[in-house]
Amino acid sequence: MRTEKPVFAQVAEMIENDILSGTYNPDDLIISTTQISKLLSVNPTTSVKAVSILADKGVLYKKRGIGMAVTHEAKQIILNERKKELLDTLRQSVKIGISRDEIIKLIKEEIDD
Repeated sequence: MRTEKPVFAQVAEMIENDILSGTYNPDDLIISTTQISKLLSVNPTTSVKAVSILADKGVLYKKRGIGMAVTHEAKQIILNERKKELLDTLRQSVKIGISRDEIIKLIKEEIDD
């Protein structure tokens, strides 16, 4: 686990990444919070918080008596959020003095690698 983000946010991000990669599709059940805790060696409360945040965002929904499943809107919700984060980072970069041309150059170099 990385240290710059709270563990629950890292767990939520891992689940989001699995949704974006197609590991989980709409209406698929995700692994249980108990399984998440054991797999990642995190506190069960941490897993519950991560799943709860994703449910609050509309990425997951509860299938009564079965578990948490992926919504049909999940990918779009995640992509929209990630685009917003990227744009916020780019705006902040400009504010601290990185030129537009330098940002474009860095992006092109990264994509070409």
